[in-house]
Amino acid sequence: MTTPFAHRWARLAADRGPLCLGVAPSQKWLLAWALSPDLTGARAYCRIVLDAAGDRIGAVKVQTPFFERLGPAGLELLREFADAAHDRGMLVLADAKRGDADDTMADLAATFLGPDSVLRADAMSAAAFMGFGTLAPLLSHAHRTGTAVFVLVRTSNHGATEAQTAVLPDGRTVAQQLADAVAAANDGYGDAGPAAAVVGARAPESADLLGRLRDAVAEVPGLGRAGRDPDEVVGACGSLGPGRAMLTVTTGVLRHGPDPAALRRSLSAWQAETAARLSAAKVPA
Repeated sequence: MTTPFAHRWARLAADRGPLCLGVAPSQKWLLAWALSPDLTGARAYCRIVLDAAGDRIGAVKVQTPFFERLGPAGLELLREFADAAHDRGMLVLADAKRGDADDTMADLAATFLGPDSVLRADAMSAAAFMGFGTLAPLLSHAHRTGTAVFVLVRTSNHGATEAQTAVLPDGRTVAQQLADAVAAANDGYGDAGPAAAVVGARAPESADLLGRLRDAVAEVPGLGRAGRDPDEVVGACGSLGPGRAMLTVTTGVLRHGPDPAALRRSLSAWQAETAARLSAAKVPA
């Protein structure tokens, strides 16, 4: 039987810590690293990131549009990157943010999720704008393949607030309704449900949303971002069950590239700092 994503992540988080590295071979980052803003540069970027990550962290969060813009060769590079990350013991979250009617979701699952898919990711992000029920084919596939669907519950981009904090007739915000829907989708699976969440809210909203998820895994971005205190990001995770927090750092590490040694030092520093803050905040391991 395939091991559920939630169990795989809990084991990795216990062994390597809850840090997840954001992978973003955008034209901006390629140029910042003195690499060409094309396939050649993206390939070099991926080699550097993999060299720096080694077997130190449990997961990478890959921004898929930065590969997709490069065409078929970019998608092939994305698959090669996922395979190489797996060889190093990491899980791969494809940050694709897909959302469509349910009749397309089976094909999206076949594209992104599991070892037999096109891109071989362990998880993908998805939007429920057309209704949470449209995610059913993705969630069913994720359950069968031991992968996960990270539903965009509350994103951290500034323009999200108006829509995601809008109040529904029952008094809940849209984000609260989505968090409750993630938890409900996992009912019947115990602590191994395929529904996960992306929660990039600020405190105190973050603690409320994470607390609604019960046993779901949550990807919590914000470490290393300007204006976000790490204590704020980490402290909210006390609302989650043991081994459920996936703490993503992107700019806080990438700004040290392209020197692999500098990237490794940054990753190690974030791992140590995160572990200390988790302990101080009494967040369950």
